[in-house]
Amino acid sequence: MRRPLLLVAAFATVLAAAPAAHAGPIDQLYAPLHVRPRAAPPPAFINSHFKTISIHVAMLRAGFHAQRTGFYVKGTRSPRADHPESWYLHGAGGQRVRDNTWGFFVMNPANPGWRQYVASQCRPNFCFLDSLGEDGYQRATPQPRELTRTEWTRAAAGLAAYVESRSGAYDIVANNLLVAHQRFAIGYEMFARTAARTSLDVLRKTTCYCFAKLGTLQGARYGYTLFLSGADPSDRISVGTDAQVGKWWPFFGQAQGLGSPVGEPRVDGGLITRAYTNGTVVVNTGRTPRTLTVRRLGSEAGRASSAIEVAARDGRIIRH
Repeated sequence: MRRPLLLVAAFATVLAAAPAAHAGPIDQLYAPLHVRPRAAPPPAFINSHFKTISIHVAMLRAGFHAQRTGFYVKGTRSPRADHPESWYLHGAGGQRVRDNTWGFFVMNPANPGWRQYVASQCRPNFCFLDSLGEDGYQRATPQPRELTRTEWTRAAAGLAAYVESRSGAYDIVANNLLVAHQRFAIGYEMFARTAARTSLDVLRKTTCYCFAKLGTLQGARYGYTLFLSGADPSDRISVGTDAQVGKWWPFFGQAQGLGSPVGEPRVDGGLITRAYTNGTVVVNTGRTPRTLTVRRLGSEAGRASSAIEVAARDGRIIRH
């Protein structure tokens, strides 16, 4: 049975309390062009619609340069065979360890020389360090003799912290490295692979450059609204699969002018709502449709509310 939820929107108080510095959810969109999608909008479109992008250095020549531009760096991988031997990880027989998906050499994140080399490749505004999480260890073949899985995570966190400490000109985004009390941001593929509760917990505990790799209109809307229900202004979101990087989804227009989040999300079973200065974000993480009633401040009696249905695994952006 569909259960109604009543949201009382006291927007006059909200407007007075909201932080003025946050321009809104559109500024949090992120285009990770470093994945090299086969088809992407031209640089002029990307630069005018996305304030945060990540690229390979060579892509600067194509004209990609947003307000906040990050550079992709292989944090624990290298295609080169001529680095000092101590930089590489080795198997029990002494052979160099390789990535069993991409074939690159797997490097030792604890090695000081390798750490310095990684830092030398970073540029303003941020550095996207790839393959730092447990998946980077799982893809290592054969198993490294130098590091256990736990030691790998500790060493990867140390590498990220070292690289970030080297310069005040850039920040670090450590891909898939979920560790407690980190100062660097993390890259995290959420919403599609993890439960909503887990995704929101990551948003609460980290600065997240999130990836909502859901390619349908409903799926992308679900990922985006779930992000908005838990994000703070420092978080960023890429919406869509790797092939859709830079896609401008129709619901982005509804987010323009939404304003700043007000307080924490409200959870009612599978339904999550969050007030913004100029509207409400609602996302249904459950398996059945839900109906909510929105009452708007200043409306005349009898015309003050409207019922809105939200499909399962979907979200809505309601402007007031």
